[in-house]
Amino acid sequence: MQRLGRELGVTTMALYRYFRSKTDLLAVMIETAGGPAPDFGGAAGSWKHRLRQWSRRCLEIYVHHPWFLEATTMRETGIGANELSWMETALAILAEAGLSPEECYYAFMAVLGHVRGYATFERVKTHSASPRQWLQELKRMLDSEPTRHPTLETVVASGALSGDRSSAFDFGLMCIIDGIGASRRLGGPRARKSVPVD
Repeated sequence: MQRLGRELGVTTMALYRYFRSKTDLLAVMIETAGGPAPDFGGAAGSWKHRLRQWSRRCLEIYVHHPWFLEATTMRETGIGANELSWMETALAILAEAGLSPEECYYAFMAVLGHVRGYATFERVKTHSASPRQWLQELKRMLDSEPTRHPTLETVVASGALSGDRSSAFDFGLMCIIDGIGASRRLGGPRARKSVPVD
C-alpha cells in the first residue's frame, strides 16, 4: 500500500479511505482487469470455436496484466461477479458439447489450467535470462553429453524452442478441446472405464 501510494503521489492513509486492506484492493484490481465476460457469438459458432475464443481472451488478461496470475493465486477473497461471468460463459459453452455438469467442470479446469500454465511460462520468461541466452545455455549442456538426451536435442534442433510461443498455446488448446470432443463421443469418463487404454 505504501508503494502504491508513492506511485500515485498520495499518502498510504489516503488509500485506506477507499480500501480497508491490500486484500480489498487486489479484489477490485482482479475484477477491473478481467471485466465481465464478452459475448462470444451465442449459438452462431460451434462450441469448439467459441471455447477457443474464450481461452484466448482469457489469456489476454494474464498477458496484459502480469500481476494477475499471482493475484488470483494468492488472494484471500472469493470470486467476484466478473470472474463468475467468465466461468458461467465457459461452462455454458461446454454444456453445449453434451457433457454432464460434472464433466463440464472438469473440462473447464483443464482449459483454465492450460491458460494459466502458459501464462506462468510467459511470466517466468520475463524474470529469467533472455530466451536467446537460455537457449544457448541449453544447447551447450546438450552438446556436452550428446547421447544422453537425443529426443530433446532433436526438438531443439527443429527450432521449436525459438519459434512462435503462441503456436504452442494454440496446439495445446487444440489437443484439450479435441479431447473434450472425443470424451463426448465416447460417452464421458464413466463410459470409458471399460474401454482398454494402450
